[in-house]
Amino acid sequence: MPHCPACINLKKWLTKENITFTEKDIIKDLKAQKEFEDLSLKYTPTIFIEDGEETHKFIGAPIKELEKILLSESSSK
Repeated sequence: MPHCPACINLKKWLTKENITFTEKDIIKDLKAQKEFEDLSLKYTPTIFIEDGEETHKFIGAPIKELEKILLSESSSK
C-alpha cells in the first residue's frame, strides 16, 4: 500500500538485502484486493515465504524474524 509505513520500510529492507519480492497493491489492483479478501487477511504488509514444501506467513514487518528465514536461506545456497 502506498501510504503504509511498515510496507515502505519492508520494501526498503528487502531491496537493501537484494531479496526478490512480489508487491501486490490492494488499493489499485482489484485482483490483489480480492485475493487479500479471499484469504481473510486484514493487515498489511502480509508476507508469504515459500520454503520448499512449507509456506511461512508474517503480518506486519517483523524484520528480525524475516532475517532468520530469508538471510539464512540465501547464505546456505
